[in-house]
Amino acid sequence: MKTKSLNQKRKLKGFTLIEVIAVLVLLGILTAVAVPKYVDMATAAKEKAIDAAIAELNSREAITWGKEQLDDGLEIGDALVDTELGPGYTRVLDGAGKVMNITFQGVDRGVTFSPGNTAGPGFYQ
Repeated sequence: MKTKSLNQKRKLKGFTLIEVIAVLVLLGILTAVAVPKYVDMATAAKEKAIDAAIAELNSREAITWGKEQLDDGLEIGDALVDTELGPGYTRVLDGAGKVMNITFQGVDRGVTFSPGNTAGPGFYQ
């Protein structure tokens, strides 16, 4: 039976300490770069979700305004617009039922409403 030399036994053991440290350093660098970018990306996505909610509210206002223009029985601003935005969103309403603040998963945005008139619908910004 042949015996293996000392060099052959070392090659079968695995990684050296320097190789393991090099991999850990590379993983640390990747983590230091990737985690802040991920957090920024998540926050930006939540802000875009609020932008989409505001656009949806504006669409609802425009549709309601159009219906009011077609129905002679309503005055401008009499019809109620549904301001429920769905799961994950919370909103603060003013006394007239208009949205003043939208929060989506911890990201908060103040909202102002400009009322409509016979020339055009109200809008959120």
